[in-house]
Amino acid sequence: MKNIIIILLASLSYTSFGQGQDEKVIGIYTGFSTTGFAYRLASNITVNDSANTDFYGGSNLPVFGAMFDYGISSNFSIGAMFGIQHFNADINSRSVNIGDTLLTTRNVDINLNRLYLGITPKYHYNMANEQLELYSGVRAGFIFWQGNFDVEDSNIDVLSNLGAGRPAISLIPIGGRYYMTDELALNFELATGAPAIITLGLNFRL
Repeated sequence: MKNIIIILLASLSYTSFGQGQDEKVIGIYTGFSTTGFAYRLASNITVNDSANTDFYGGSNLPVFGAMFDYGISSNFSIGAMFGIQHFNADINSRSVNIGDTLLTTRNVDINLNRLYLGITPKYHYNMANEQLELYSGVRAGFIFWQGNFDVEDSNIDVLSNLGAGRPAISLIPIGGRYYMTDELALNFELATGAPAIITLGLNFRL
């Protein structure tokens, strides 16, 4: 790993360029988010608790999405990014005696989609290898939650405010493309936040 980083950094001193002016790149990707990791960790802790066996179940899928980049100069591009991640949870009905009080939970079925839409300005480094393209950038966008919350108790409406979006800004310390052909490339990005902290995908140069 150390040798790979040294080779990548050394290649920045050359003068061949990555994405060119007016160049358009589209792509698809999959990745892993901190939200998904936290949700999976919480689910595993709950399921592994013997007191909660058959009480709770939940899972989430990786992030899936699409992107677009447009080269505004030999070193700068502006793009857009969309991502979606699915979450679900099942909470079964159970009655628990707490002192003299009987506390009853209702059956709950939750299905949620976490949506991300943002812009991605990037700086493309000068590279020696025309097949390899490295860049850093910023993601600035919004996260929206959509889904349904089925519960036997109609008075419970905890998802009523999930439709409102919140801003999400993160850095892309390093990302890159390796062109296997003149048009098709493997793509990766490491980021500090939404929609995913690690992404892998395929890019196509138009």
